Amino acid sequence: MDPRLLTSFATVERTHWWFTARREILLSVTERYVPAGGAILDVGCGTGYFIEAAAERYEAWGVDPSPAAVEMCRERGLDRVVEGSAYDLSAAEDRRFDAVCFLDVLEHLDDDARALGEGVRLLRPGGVVIATVPAFMFLWSEHDVVNHHRRRYRLPQLRSLFLGAGLSIERLTYYNFWLFPLAGVDRLASRLVDRGVPGELRVPPKPVNRLMAAAFRLERERVADASRPPFPFGLSILAVGRRPAS
Repeated sequence: MDPRLLTSFATVERTHWWFTARREILLSVTERYVPAGGAILDVGCGTGYFIEAAAERYEAWGVDPSPAAVEMCRERGLDRVVEGSAYDLSAAEDRRFDAVCFLDVLEHLDDDARALGEGVRLLRPGGVVIATVPAFMFLWSEHDVVNHHRRRYRLPQLRSLFLGAGLSIERLTYYNFWLFPLAGVDRLASRLVDRGVPGELRVPPKPVNRLMAAAFRLERERVADASRPPFPFGLSILAVGRRPAS
Protein backbone atom coordinates (compact mmCIF):
# COMPACT_ATOMS: atom_id res chain seq x y z
CA MET A 1 0.00 0.00 0.00
CA ASP A 2 1.11 3.55 -0.73
CA PRO A 3 2.81 4.85 2.46
CA ARG A 4 0.85 8.09 2.04
CA LEU A 5 -2.41 6.16 2.38
CA LEU A 6 -1.08 4.37 5.47
CA THR A 7 -0.26 7.73 7.02
CA SER A 8 -3.72 9.01 6.11
CA PHE A 9 -5.35 5.96 7.72
CA ALA A 10 -3.25 6.29 10.87
CA THR A 11 -4.26 9.94 11.17
CA VAL A 12 -8.02 9.35 11.18
CA GLU A 13 -8.66 5.72 12.20
CA ARG A 14 -9.17 6.38 15.91
CA THR A 15 -11.97 8.85 15.22
CA HIS A 16 -13.44 8.18 11.75
CA TRP A 17 -16.79 6.37 11.96
CA TRP A 18 -15.89 3.66 9.43
CA PHE A 19 -12.68 2.57 11.14
CA THR A 20 -14.01 2.64 14.71
CA ALA A 21 -17.32 0.84 14.05
CA ARG A 22 -15.73 -1.64 11.64
CA ARG A 23 -13.17 -2.66 14.26
CA GLU A 24 -15.93 -3.28 16.81
CA ILE A 25 -17.84 -5.43 14.31
CA LEU A 26 -14.73 -7.45 13.39
CA LEU A 27 -13.86 -8.03 17.04
CA SER A 28 -17.40 -9.25 17.66
CA VAL A 29 -17.12 -11.67 14.74
CA THR A 30 -13.72 -12.91 15.91
CA GLU A 31 -14.98 -13.48 19.46
CA ARG A 32 -17.88 -15.50 18.06
CA TYR A 33 -15.68 -17.94 16.13
CA VAL A 34 -12.29 -17.96 17.89
CA PRO A 35 -11.81 -18.97 21.54
CA ALA A 36 -10.11 -16.49 23.87
CA GLY A 37 -6.36 -16.98 23.94
CA GLY A 38 -6.29 -18.40 20.41
CA ALA A 39 -3.70 -17.39 17.83
CA ILE A 40 -4.83 -15.16 14.96
CA LEU A 41 -2.94 -13.90 11.94
CA ASP A 42 -3.98 -10.66 10.24
CA VAL A 43 -2.73 -10.79 6.64
CA GLY A 44 -2.23 -7.28 5.29
CA CYS A 45 -2.50 -5.82 8.76
CA GLY A 46 -1.65 -2.27 7.67
CA THR A 47 -1.19 0.13 10.58
CA GLY A 48 -2.14 -2.55 13.12
CA TYR A 49 -5.38 -0.89 14.21
CA PHE A 50 -7.29 -4.19 14.34
CA ILE A 51 -4.67 -6.41 15.94
CA GLU A 52 -3.90 -3.72 18.52
CA ALA A 53 -7.41 -4.31 19.92
CA ALA A 54 -7.43 -8.06 19.21
CA ALA A 55 -4.20 -8.49 21.21
CA GLU A 56 -6.14 -7.84 24.41
CA ARG A 57 -7.90 -11.21 23.94
CA TYR A 58 -5.74 -13.19 21.50
CA GLU A 59 -2.20 -14.03 20.53
CA ALA A 60 -2.33 -11.62 17.62
CA TRP A 61 0.15 -11.72 14.74
CA GLY A 62 0.35 -9.59 11.62
CA VAL A 63 1.94 -9.79 8.17
CA ASP A 64 2.20 -6.91 5.73
CA PRO A 65 4.24 -6.39 2.55
CA SER A 66 4.95 -2.75 3.40
CA PRO A 67 8.01 -1.94 5.54
CA ALA A 68 6.27 1.32 6.49
CA ALA A 69 3.26 -0.61 7.79
CA VAL A 70 5.46 -2.95 9.83
CA GLU A 71 7.23 0.05 11.32
CA MET A 72 3.91 1.69 12.24
CA CYS A 73 2.88 -1.52 13.99
CA ARG A 74 6.15 -1.64 15.89
CA GLU A 75 5.62 1.96 16.99
CA ARG A 76 2.30 0.79 18.45
CA GLY A 77 4.13 -1.82 20.49
CA LEU A 78 3.04 -4.70 18.22
CA ASP A 79 6.13 -6.91 18.11
CA ARG A 80 4.44 -9.89 16.44
CA VAL A 81 4.26 -8.22 13.03
CA VAL A 82 6.54 -9.30 10.20
CA GLU A 83 7.08 -8.28 6.59
CA GLY A 84 5.64 -10.70 4.08
CA SER A 85 3.33 -11.24 1.13
CA ALA A 86 -0.21 -12.60 1.12
CA TYR A 87 1.05 -15.08 -1.48
CA ASP A 88 3.93 -16.26 0.71
CA LEU A 89 3.32 -16.48 4.46
CA SER A 90 6.59 -18.28 5.14
CA ALA A 91 7.45 -15.53 7.63
CA ALA A 92 4.83 -17.15 9.88
CA GLU A 93 5.65 -20.71 8.80
CA ASP A 94 6.69 -21.98 12.23
CA ARG A 95 3.22 -21.67 13.81
CA ARG A 96 -0.41 -22.51 13.11
CA PHE A 97 -3.39 -20.29 13.77
CA ASP A 98 -6.94 -20.57 15.01
CA ALA A 99 -7.92 -17.79 12.60
CA VAL A 100 -6.36 -16.17 9.55
CA CYS A 101 -7.88 -12.81 8.65
CA PHE A 102 -7.99 -11.08 5.26
CA LEU A 103 -9.65 -7.80 6.22
CA ASP A 104 -10.18 -5.73 3.07
CA VAL A 105 -7.18 -7.41 1.47
CA LEU A 106 -8.38 -9.90 -1.17
CA GLU A 107 -9.70 -7.16 -3.44
CA HIS A 108 -6.15 -5.82 -3.82
CA LEU A 109 -4.76 -9.07 -5.20
CA ASP A 110 -4.57 -10.36 -8.76
CA ASP A 111 -4.87 -13.95 -7.49
CA ASP A 112 -7.21 -13.94 -4.50
CA ALA A 113 -7.60 -17.74 -4.60
CA ARG A 114 -3.85 -18.27 -4.25
CA ALA A 115 -3.67 -15.97 -1.24
CA LEU A 116 -6.66 -17.60 0.41
CA GLY A 117 -5.09 -21.02 -0.08
CA GLU A 118 -1.88 -19.81 1.54
CA GLY A 119 -3.88 -18.62 4.54
CA VAL A 120 -5.74 -21.93 4.83
CA ARG A 121 -2.40 -23.73 4.84
CA LEU A 122 -1.49 -22.03 8.14
CA LEU A 123 -4.78 -22.84 9.86
CA ARG A 124 -5.02 -25.43 12.58
CA PRO A 125 -7.62 -28.14 11.87
CA GLY A 126 -11.00 -26.60 12.68
CA GLY A 127 -9.62 -23.07 12.38
CA VAL A 128 -11.38 -20.27 10.48
CA VAL A 129 -10.67 -17.73 7.79
CA ILE A 130 -12.34 -14.36 8.38
CA ALA A 131 -12.48 -12.09 5.33
CA THR A 132 -14.07 -8.79 4.41
CA VAL A 133 -14.25 -7.32 0.91
CA PRO A 134 -16.03 -4.40 -0.78
CA ALA A 135 -19.31 -5.23 -2.51
CA PHE A 136 -20.83 -4.58 -5.95
CA MET A 137 -18.91 -3.42 -9.00
CA PHE A 138 -21.56 -0.78 -9.75
CA LEU A 139 -20.19 1.05 -6.66
CA TRP A 140 -16.72 1.24 -8.25
CA SER A 141 -15.33 4.75 -7.75
CA GLU A 142 -12.13 6.76 -7.50
CA HIS A 143 -11.77 5.31 -3.99
CA ASP A 144 -11.20 1.87 -5.53
CA VAL A 145 -8.70 3.22 -8.03
CA VAL A 146 -6.65 5.08 -5.42
CA ASN A 147 -6.61 2.04 -3.16
CA HIS A 148 -5.48 -0.22 -6.03
CA HIS A 149 -8.49 -2.52 -5.88
CA ARG A 150 -8.78 -5.19 -8.55
CA ARG A 151 -12.48 -5.92 -8.03
CA ARG A 152 -15.54 -5.61 -5.82
CA TYR A 153 -17.46 -8.77 -4.96
CA ARG A 154 -20.90 -10.30 -4.80
CA LEU A 155 -21.86 -13.06 -2.35
CA PRO A 156 -21.67 -15.94 -4.89
CA GLN A 157 -18.10 -14.98 -5.84
CA LEU A 158 -16.88 -15.10 -2.26
CA ARG A 159 -18.78 -18.31 -1.54
CA SER A 160 -17.12 -20.01 -4.53
CA LEU A 161 -13.71 -18.72 -3.47
CA PHE A 162 -14.07 -20.16 0.03
CA LEU A 163 -15.49 -23.48 -1.11
CA GLY A 164 -12.68 -23.78 -3.66
CA ALA A 165 -10.17 -23.39 -0.82
CA GLY A 166 -11.73 -26.34 1.00
CA LEU A 167 -13.56 -24.25 3.60
CA SER A 168 -17.10 -24.78 4.83
CA ILE A 169 -19.15 -21.61 5.12
CA GLU A 170 -19.91 -20.56 8.70
CA ARG A 171 -21.16 -17.04 7.95
CA LEU A 172 -21.60 -15.11 4.71
CA THR A 173 -23.39 -11.77 4.68
CA TYR A 174 -23.33 -8.31 3.26
CA TYR A 175 -22.78 -5.63 5.87
CA ASN A 176 -22.68 -1.85 6.20
CA PHE A 177 -26.33 -2.22 5.25
CA TRP A 178 -28.01 0.77 6.87
CA LEU A 179 -25.69 3.30 5.26
CA PHE A 180 -25.86 1.65 1.84
CA PRO A 181 -28.39 4.10 0.27
CA LEU A 182 -26.45 7.16 1.45
CA ALA A 183 -23.09 5.80 0.39
CA GLY A 184 -24.44 4.55 -2.92
CA VAL A 185 -25.68 8.01 -3.83
CA ASP A 186 -22.38 9.50 -2.69
CA ARG A 187 -20.35 7.09 -4.84
CA LEU A 188 -22.45 7.80 -7.91
CA ALA A 189 -22.26 11.55 -7.32
CA SER A 190 -18.48 11.37 -6.99
CA ARG A 191 -18.31 10.35 -10.66
CA LEU A 192 -19.87 13.66 -11.62
CA VAL A 193 -18.32 16.09 -9.12
CA ASP A 194 -14.64 16.83 -8.53
CA ARG A 195 -14.05 16.50 -4.78
CA GLY A 196 -10.40 17.40 -4.61
CA VAL A 197 -7.64 15.01 -3.68
CA PRO A 198 -8.65 11.43 -4.63
CA GLY A 199 -8.64 9.04 -1.70
CA GLU A 200 -8.22 11.80 0.88
CA LEU A 201 -9.83 10.83 4.16
CA ARG A 202 -11.61 13.38 6.28
CA VAL A 203 -13.48 12.86 9.52
CA PRO A 204 -17.01 14.25 9.08
CA PRO A 205 -18.31 16.89 11.50
CA LYS A 206 -18.74 15.37 14.97
CA PRO A 207 -22.56 15.01 14.93
CA VAL A 208 -22.48 13.34 11.51
CA ASN A 209 -19.52 11.14 12.48
CA ARG A 210 -21.28 9.97 15.65
CA LEU A 211 -24.52 9.28 13.79
CA MET A 212 -22.82 7.23 11.08
CA ALA A 213 -20.78 5.26 13.60
CA ALA A 214 -23.92 4.48 15.59
CA ALA A 215 -25.75 3.31 12.45
CA PHE A 216 -22.85 1.05 11.48
CA ARG A 217 -22.55 -0.38 15.02
CA LEU A 218 -26.20 -1.43 14.93
CA GLU A 219 -25.15 -4.30 12.66
CA ARG A 220 -22.59 -5.81 15.03
CA GLU A 221 -24.63 -8.64 16.55
CA ARG A 222 -26.46 -9.61 13.37
CA VAL A 223 -23.31 -9.72 11.29
CA ALA A 224 -21.60 -12.06 13.75
CA ASP A 225 -24.56 -14.36 14.49
CA ALA A 226 -24.97 -17.11 11.89
CA SER A 227 -28.39 -17.99 13.30
CA ARG A 228 -29.76 -14.64 12.11
CA PRO A 229 -30.61 -13.83 8.49
CA PRO A 230 -27.79 -12.29 6.46
CA PHE A 231 -28.20 -8.75 5.22
CA PRO A 232 -29.54 -8.77 1.64
CA PHE A 233 -27.09 -6.09 0.47
CA GLY A 234 -24.48 -3.72 1.82
CA LEU A 235 -21.31 -1.84 1.02
CA SER A 236 -19.13 -4.77 2.06
CA ILE A 237 -19.23 -8.55 2.54
CA LEU A 238 -18.07 -10.60 5.50
CA ALA A 239 -17.25 -14.30 5.20
CA VAL A 240 -16.20 -16.85 7.80
CA GLY A 241 -15.04 -20.24 6.53
CA ARG A 242 -13.86 -23.21 8.58
CA ARG A 243 -11.14 -25.70 7.75
CA PRO A 244 -12.20 -29.32 8.38
CA ALA A 245 -11.27 -30.59 11.82
CA SER A 246 -9.58 -33.69 10.39
